[in-house]
Amino acid sequence: MFKFNLIHQSIGMILLGSLSFSSSVTGQTDSKAEATEQRIVVTGSKLKRLGAIAPNPMTVITGSDIQNAGITNVGELLNKLPSSNVGISPETSNNTIFANGLNKTSLRGLGSSRTLVLVNGRRFVGGSAGSSAVDLNSIPTATIDRIEVVTGGASAVYGSDAIAGVVNIITRKLTDGVELDASYTKPSQNGGEKAQLSFTYGTAFAEDKGTMIFNVTANDAKQIRDSDRDFTALPMYGVYNADDTGDSDGIPQRLAWEGVRRLNWLNYPGVFFGGAAGKYTFDDSGNLKVFDEGSGPVTTHSREGNYCTGSCDGWNPVDTSIIATPVERKVFSFSSNYNISDDINLIAELTYANTEANGESTPVFHRNVPILSGNPFIKDDLRTVMTDAGMSQIGLYRMTSEFGNRKYNQDRTTKRYVFGVEGALSYDWNFSAYYQKGELKDETLWTGQTITARWEQALDAVLDNGNIVCRDQSNGCVPLNILGRNQASQAALDWVSTAAGRTSKTTQEVLSVVVDGDLFTMPAGVMSVAFGAEYREETSSTDPDQALIDGSIFGNESLPMKGEFDVTEFSFETSIPLVSDTFLVNSLSLELAYRYMDYSSAGSHDAWKAGINWDVNEDFKFRATSSRSVRAPNVGELFAPQGQTYESFSDVCRASDIDQGNSPANRQANCRTANIPVGWSPSADWDKGNHPGYNQGNINLKPEQSDDYTVGFVYTPSYVEDLTITVDYWGFEIEDAINSLDIDTSVRYCYDSENLNNLFCEQFRRSANFDIDWFVQQSLNLASYETSGTDFEANYIIDMMDAGALRLNFITTYLQEFEYNPTGFEEDIDVDVGEYTNPRWKARATFGWSYDELYVQMLGRYHHSSVTANHRTAEDYDYVDISSNTVWDLSGSYNITEDFQVRLGVLNIFDKAPPRNPVVYDGAGYYDTVGRAPFIGVNYKFN
Repeated sequence: MFKFNLIHQSIGMILLGSLSFSSSVTGQTDSKAEATEQRIVVTGSKLKRLGAIAPNPMTVITGSDIQNAGITNVGELLNKLPSSNVGISPETSNNTIFANGLNKTSLRGLGSSRTLVLVNGRRFVGGSAGSSAVDLNSIPTATIDRIEVVTGGASAVYGSDAIAGVVNIITRKLTDGVELDASYTKPSQNGGEKAQLSFTYGTAFAEDKGTMIFNVTANDAKQIRDSDRDFTALPMYGVYNADDTGDSDGIPQRLAWEGVRRLNWLNYPGVFFGGAAGKYTFDDSGNLKVFDEGSGPVTTHSREGNYCTGSCDGWNPVDTSIIATPVERKVFSFSSNYNISDDINLIAELTYANTEANGESTPVFHRNVPILSGNPFIKDDLRTVMTDAGMSQIGLYRMTSEFGNRKYNQDRTTKRYVFGVEGALSYDWNFSAYYQKGELKDETLWTGQTITARWEQALDAVLDNGNIVCRDQSNGCVPLNILGRNQASQAALDWVSTAAGRTSKTTQEVLSVVVDGDLFTMPAGVMSVAFGAEYREETSSTDPDQALIDGSIFGNESLPMKGEFDVTEFSFETSIPLVSDTFLVNSLSLELAYRYMDYSSAGSHDAWKAGINWDVNEDFKFRATSSRSVRAPNVGELFAPQGQTYESFSDVCRASDIDQGNSPANRQANCRTANIPVGWSPSADWDKGNHPGYNQGNINLKPEQSDDYTVGFVYTPSYVEDLTITVDYWGFEIEDAINSLDIDTSVRYCYDSENLNNLFCEQFRRSANFDIDWFVQQSLNLASYETSGTDFEANYIIDMMDAGALRLNFITTYLQEFEYNPTGFEEDIDVDVGEYTNPRWKARATFGWSYDELYVQMLGRYHHSSVTANHRTAEDYDYVDISSNTVWDLSGSYNITEDFQVRLGVLNIFDKAPPRNPVVYDGAGYYDTVGRAPFIGVNYKFN
């Protein structure tokens, strides 16, 4: 079947028209609208307004801006805004179980769970089980009229999840006739091809009393492997420096190293230790050979002993690493409005979206697999080595590629419908009411898996009358030969292999009523109010296969989950005119909002907002807000059962680390109190790979709380036509933040605390040899965030007369502070500002030129120079500093006829790769990993 791949992430946020710039106008109301007293609702408020500035800083992106830049996925657009970070995307989700291919955004870098995504001012069902964060794959760009992004607490207006802000996606209400759109992107390097095909139809009906529009969109984005890109095929590593002698010798502890580095204890044929040569493996025919160490380790430091370079027989992680998960999307959407009378309008919206993503990981791997000396698959060469060394068995370390790479197919189906009515109660009063139900069904299938019990049974082979059979022949066991690659029979592989799955279902139901109008007239104007009531219910459940419940397959366990909560909310909002038509005050109004929330899971809470809008004169407008926002825990954070995970982390009680950290005295004393002996280090097996543990929810969570503020102005100088400048200073302080406590943090703070009587030590346990053999990661109300910065935007349209028009837009965010505290203790504050995840500056610049039917645009994205970690110095790494990164996209469109448009462009035209730094050479979700990517698109309309 023909597949349609989507276009690249050139992200034309940029507000090129006079109606598409940040926050300078509330509702894009023109003079004609004002003349007819038309009022509109602006994102961030439930009040209908006329000609006022937006109460919060707001960026508006029009549908034409999205199309001009070649954008076909809302997530690609939002994740590249200076005010946003990637929440999760196909480029970051490959190794995240149950999240492959999701597209979520994170305003201010505060997390996708703190960013509320609305469609036409109404909630949308979450994109994954237990989460309220919306998967933007479910929203087709062809139906978008504009996107309004409000950064700032909006919990008083919209309720939970709006701590960092609101993304309101407003869809088109009408198109006349049929519109076809197709696009294709082909990166210059292999992989990552994307295509889209979209069909839209709209019409009026019932003598123009009603309108309807529906759209069908198909997208297909291909996989990108590490081996497909030159900057990941030749990776960067941070390696230990053998010349380092201490913490103050001026010699870095770790060095940047570029090249292929292989694990020297693991490969596809199998590795074992012992015998005369000390280490052996197998050739392609299953014959024994001495393990080739190649050029040896990167450095002679003891902690680099697990790696080798050159012709080494070890395993190269690049073989199975993925940059971007492939995603196929099919979305159907329908909306309709019908005017029963001049005062009453019925609305309906339907969405059906199916997204299929395929994550991919390594084949199943095993450590120290026992192969007994009597195993009949042992050839004479291996038997001789074992006999000479007196070995009764070998322990095999093996990446078992015969079962194929482990793949995680996720098939998500989202359904949503909205039915509502809105209209006028009187000349001054209006109402709107709607019922919404959203449903997500997610089916996950693991392939390339093995049944642990059968694996062990099949490996224990013996001779029976000259035939090789399983010692235990129950259940039709077929003996398995893993002494060399591809030596096993297909029958044995089939008997051991399996697939396992999990289904999940998430539902959201909302019933909402808003009444708004003019309460009374004051000397400075009309006092407007809005009253709202809302009931919302969220449920989520997961149903894993029995193999996952039992933990009987390789790698993952998952238990069933069922959880739900409901919330009843009442809200009030008002705009009170204080002064008008006086010296330095064209108008001055006070903005107030309050919301009461009663959660079945978290009790009652409230949120509020207070602000002012001050039009000094026609040129200068000032605004300021202060808010208290609340986010209640979602179903997953509350009710997620234990699910197995594998994590790599450090054990701070090891001899090399026990005198490190912020509290070395506490660390040493606590490790000794835990009876860990002097000079102890984890076993060799523990150091080789990730460690099994569990993720789970916490029913004792309480809501998190945020205090935020904004202060800014909009400047539209009358002496410079079509110039708008906005500046907004903002800040957030989030307390009792819900955050998963990772095992690395738990181990560190368990022993760095004053004593062992702390909750961190409750998250893991040790075995008899002191290796950590069990841990749990769960959400707790421990964390806090404090961040602030300034947004700048300038938008200028220059009429060049006969030479067309030049449109210039510059938008940037300066990050003043970003502090994260995972534990709540003052000494544990992590200052992230200036690191690559939160650079001081991020910017977008767009230069557009239109001439008759031609439009050409150059769009640049800037990521400021940064550091890998603020607490690291040149004594720690020689790769602390990360260079700045700027990516330019060139695109253009030409209207061949009034109905036929052609678009061409090259995304990342200069093929800018991520910085060559061990931390971000693979993009890490913050830098472009597709590379240069030409694209073409066509749009045709006909009645």
